[in-house]
Amino acid sequence: MTDQREDTIAFYVGSYSIPSPWAGAPGAHGAGICRAELNIESSEIVFGPKEWQINPSFLVHDQHTRHLWAITEPEFAGDLVSYRTNAVGALDFIAGLATGADAPCHLVIDWNRRLAFVAHYHGGSVTMLSLTGSGAPLQRLAMAALPASARGEDRSQARSRPHASLLLDDDELLVIDTGRDLVLLYKICLGSPARLELVDALPLPSGFGPRHMAHSRGVIYVSNQNSGGVSVIARIMRSEGPGLELRSVISAPGLGRTPPVPSEIAIHPKLDVVYMANRMDDSLSIFSIESERGELASRGCIDIRALQMGIG
Repeated sequence: MTDQREDTIAFYVGSYSIPSPWAGAPGAHGAGICRAELNIESSEIVFGPKEWQINPSFLVHDQHTRHLWAITEPEFAGDLVSYRTNAVGALDFIAGLATGADAPCHLVIDWNRRLAFVAHYHGGSVTMLSLTGSGAPLQRLAMAALPASARGEDRSQARSRPHASLLLDDDELLVIDTGRDLVLLYKICLGSPARLELVDALPLPSGFGPRHMAHSRGVIYVSNQNSGGVSVIARIMRSEGPGLELRSVISAPGLGRTPPVPSEIAIHPKLDVVYMANRMDDSLSIFSIESERGELASRGCIDIRALQMGIG
């Protein structure tokens, strides 16, 4: 959620504003959404305007249109809310709409087609919503309940926990089911009625706990929060249509302070480098992309605690 000038980087931070024991934040008392500026030379962060909101746990900011969207994440229900940033970076509220299921935890915005996709951790579903030209959520177009089995493997004993989605192109959406260890490929159908049509379901080994995804040149990198490391998955073409293929799994032990719990994963915008954040261990794993097939090689781990203390 960033905007950059020559000497500073401005960004927005969402925080849990009310207690959320189920999400591991029983003492939450955050400000909601807050604007901040990082001084590149001094590394000083200055916090600015705040906008109170109920547990805005995931944000999407479009610096060109000055829109900001957030999902609210109480344990039950939840909304998609939209804002527009003004000249001083404060947020002007536009509108909100219930997402249709419990505990929305991840948001993808397709501004070209005025669409939003919301994953619901407790609700076991992904919702597609439409947006107006002002960025306001307009209506719920479709809701997909995630499958209980994949390629003959019954995963129904585990509870579905959708944690993230990712646009592959104009008509394909990837969805992660952390609870059932599934990576799902959907076709986005905007007919009447609109729907999300399941194309393929890839079962990962039980206990992996896939959490977040990053994508580059037809290869998807998935952080495994329960087992550690990264799953390398390819989007392939089969005789029956597009599908998913697990190519490899690379471990990421972190710094060894505690078993790492991988979370966000991202690809450098210019280099063939993948970064993955490790909760609990407070570290950042670094990998290089070694081939066109997307294979990874570990290139070390950064101590985030040391960076915070200015000694790394």
